[in-house]
Amino acid sequence: MQRVSHLRAVLAWADDVPAQEVFRQQSEPAREKLRQALALAHKVLADREDPEAGDQVRSVHDPEARRGKHGGFFDGYLLDVTMDADSQLLTAIQVLPGNGDEGADAAPLIRHEEQAHHNDVQAVSIDGAGYRGPVLRELTDPSGLHLEVFTPPAKLPVLEDVPTLTCPAGQTTQARHRSRTDTGWKYRFRKHQCAGCPLREQCLENPQSSKGRIVTKNDYEADYAAAQAKAHTPAYAAVRRQHPAIERKLAELVRRHELRHARYRGRARVWYQSLLTGLVVNLKRLVRLLSVPHERVGTVRAQAVALS
Repeated sequence: MQRVSHLRAVLAWADDVPAQEVFRQQSEPAREKLRQALALAHKVLADREDPEAGDQVRSVHDPEARRGKHGGFFDGYLLDVTMDADSQLLTAIQVLPGNGDEGADAAPLIRHEEQAHHNDVQAVSIDGAGYRGPVLRELTDPSGLHLEVFTPPAKLPVLEDVPTLTCPAGQTTQARHRSRTDTGWKYRFRKHQCAGCPLREQCLENPQSSKGRIVTKNDYEADYAAAQAKAHTPAYAAVRRQHPAIERKLAELVRRHELRHARYRGRARVWYQSLLTGLVVNLKRLVRLLSVPHERVGTVRAQAVALS
């Protein structure tokens, strides 16, 4: 609390400095440095005023680091990579803040790979982070990347988008609101409508609950349906059998080459560390591929990329 109070006192006069003549007499790099320091100070104070808010600054020494969760909570950055399924060479590397969106980063990674390597990726295998409507739509858009996406589907109820929703027992509701993520409508049945329903055991996930049922209609129904249908095909099974290779590659990066620990501060410098580490791992893989007898190389398969 003493630190927070002291920072508020400092900002009480520091906020007036940019309006002073002495500030305008300084060089542009010096002025920009003060602007960034003021912005960081105000962000730190805002985070302290709302401890439950997301995207909080975790360190004034590394203000780009964020808190994320991967098994357990951590402060730092996320590593996002693409890998060629045939050669198992890393093809693109990106570093995100700890709370970054891995799923949304899939499309930029693929675009970067295609631009850098002058190839045309046809399909991508991605973990559960890719099973989100906006991500699926961007990856499969015929006018965009137009990829065939293999991702493990999750249960997601989808219904027709109508103002009035009728349940199997004949109860109706017009009570609905947009979901927290603004990706669909959530319909709510009142508890008295579900109280004596003979279908309660089959309809509610928790029949002992005193609340009525909530049903979600998602805006990306067609995208989810396509992903779910693909999950039952032999092609999906074949691709997902190859997917563990990317997990092994990530394990090699973090366990054999200490990429779990950032050696520098700042997202750009951590990205440089990741690029150099990925280069070393790729060189190791190239040596291994070149040492394989020619008869074991075989025909190159066209399964494109594995992503995690």
